[in-house]
Amino acid sequence: PTKWVFRQEKELPRTNTGKLIRVGSWKNLGLQSDEHEEESIVQTQVADSPLHEARATIDWRCISGFRFSLACYVMFMHIGSNESWGAVNNLRGFPWHVHCFFTLGGFTMASPMNSTIENKFSYFKSRISNMYPMYAVALMFGLANLLVACRPSTFRKEFHWDGQPDDLVQPDGSSTPLFCEGTPATKNSYWGSLALTIITYIFGLAVTPVWPASWWMGYYLWFNSMYYQCLSIFPAMYNYLLKVRKCIKPLLQLMISLQVLNIIILVAAWLFMRSGPSYNHFDSEGKSNDPSEYNNEHGSEPVVYNAAVLSFYLLGPLWALYFVIGAVAAFLYDAFRPADKRNSWVWGWVADGCTLLMVGLSMVCISQGIQREGDILEQKFFRPTESDDYADSSSTNRLWDNICGRIMAPVTTLWIFSLSTGKGFTAILLRNEFLVETLSPYAYSCFLFHQMVSQWYYAATRNGAWWNWWNYRKSFYWFSPGPCPVEWYEYFFIIQLVVLFSSFIEGTVLPASKSLYGQINGYYTSDATECSVSVGET
Repeated sequence: PTKWVFRQEKELPRTNTGKLIRVGSWKNLGLQSDEHEEESIVQTQVADSPLHEARATIDWRCISGFRFSLACYVMFMHIGSNESWGAVNNLRGFPWHVHCFFTLGGFTMASPMNSTIENKFSYFKSRISNMYPMYAVALMFGLANLLVACRPSTFRKEFHWDGQPDDLVQPDGSSTPLFCEGTPATKNSYWGSLALTIITYIFGLAVTPVWPASWWMGYYLWFNSMYYQCLSIFPAMYNYLLKVRKCIKPLLQLMISLQVLNIIILVAAWLFMRSGPSYNHFDSEGKSNDPSEYNNEHGSEPVVYNAAVLSFYLLGPLWALYFVIGAVAAFLYDAFRPADKRNSWVWGWVADGCTLLMVGLSMVCISQGIQREGDILEQKFFRPTESDDYADSSSTNRLWDNICGRIMAPVTTLWIFSLSTGKGFTAILLRNEFLVETLSPYAYSCFLFHQMVSQWYYAATRNGAWWNWWNYRKSFYWFSPGPCPVEWYEYFFIIQLVVLFSSFIEGTVLPASKSLYGQINGYYTSDATECSVSVGET
C-alpha cells in the first residue's frame, strides 16, 4: 500500500540554497516512519555535533551571486577573440576564478554542519545523482557538435601536438575545410579515438592520466571530472573535520598548512618547469618560423614538456586541495560565527578590501597593454622573463597563467569567508535580486553549455563557420581551442542565450535525463542487492 500527500511547491522543505530536502521529508509531510524510512545517508551519531544546535548565519544569496559571477568569468575566458577584447584580454592570464570554484564548493558542502556521514558511498552516489543528469545532457550536445567537425571523411592520420599555420587558413588565403586528427594514444584510428572519447567522458575521466586517450569533446568538462574526485573524498574529510569542530586552534593550523602547501607546490612547479623548450614557432625577434623549422616530433623535448604542463594542470589532487581548503574554511566560519557577532560589520570591510585587491591586480594586468604576433617584443612588467611575450614557450606562458591565478588562494579563501557574512558593499551588489533569483540558478548549466551555445551562435552569425578544436586549436596541445572568435560585445549576447538555453533544458530535457539516470542507477542497485542476497543464502 502507498499513501499520497499533496502539497504546494512553496510548502516543500528546502535548504538555504533552494534545493529540496529529501532526507527526513516524511516528517514534514506528516507521514509515519518505519525503521527503514529513518535511515539516511547523513546519520546523527556525533555527540559533539547536536542537530538542534543553531547553525552559523551565512548569506546564501550573496554566495549564489558570487557563484554566478565566477561562471561569467569562465565564459569570458572562452568567448570573444583575443584581438577584440584588446588589453582586457590580459585578464585571461589571471584565472583566479578556477580554483575559487573548488574552494566555494568545499565551503558550501561543509557549511550545513550535518553529523557524521556513515554510508560514504551512498553519500557519494547521492551527490553525483544531483550533478550527472545535467552533465549527461551536456555530453550529448558535445558529442553532436564534435561530429560536425570530426567524421571519418574529415579524419587525418597525421597527428600534431601543436597548432599549424594552415589550421584555419590555407596558404592561398582560402578557408581550411573542417578536419580532425587522432588522440595522442590513437593517432591513426578514428573509431578508436571516438570510442575512447565517449567512454572517457561517460565516466568523467578526462583528466590526468587518462587525457591522452580522448578527444576534447567538452572543452571545459574536465571540471566535472575533478569535482567528482572532490565528492569522493568529501565524506572521509568531513568526518575528520567534525572531530575538531569548534576547535579554532587546530583548524587554523590546518588552514595555514594547506595554504603553505599550495604555495610550495606552485613555486616548485614554476622552478622546475619554467625553462621548458618551445615548439620553435618564432625566432628570437618574434617573427614566425617556417613549419619545417618546428620542433614538434613525437617524443621531442617540447612535446614532453607540453604533456607535463597539461598533466600538471589536469592533476586531480592539486585541485582537490582547494576543495579541502574550502571545507576547512567552513568549519572555521562555524567556529568563529563572524556574522553573529556585534562587530560583524568589520567583515564587510574585509570583503570589500579583498574585492579592491582583486580589482586592482586586474587593472595592473590590463595596464600591460596589447602585444600582438609580429609586434616588437617588449617585456611585460607583471610577468616573469620566461613567459612575458608571445615568442616564449606557449606551454610556459600557460603554466604561469595557471600559477598566478592559484597563488591567490589565501585571498580568495578570505574573500569567500567574509562575503558569507553578507556585510559590505560587495555583498550588496552580489545580493541583487535579478542576479540571485534569475541568473544564479543557472550557474552550473552555464558552465556546461556555454561551449555548445557559442558554437551554434558562431555558425548562425558567420555563414555556417564552425568553431571547433582543430581549426582553432592553440599553438600547443591543450584541452580547449582559442576563444570563440566573436566580437567582445557579443559575449553579453551569448550569456543571455546560454541562460535561456539552460532554462529550456532544465524544464524539458533534464527531467527525462534524471528519470533515465534513476532507472539505470536503480537497476544496478537492485541487481547488486539481489547478488548479495544470493551470496548470503548460499
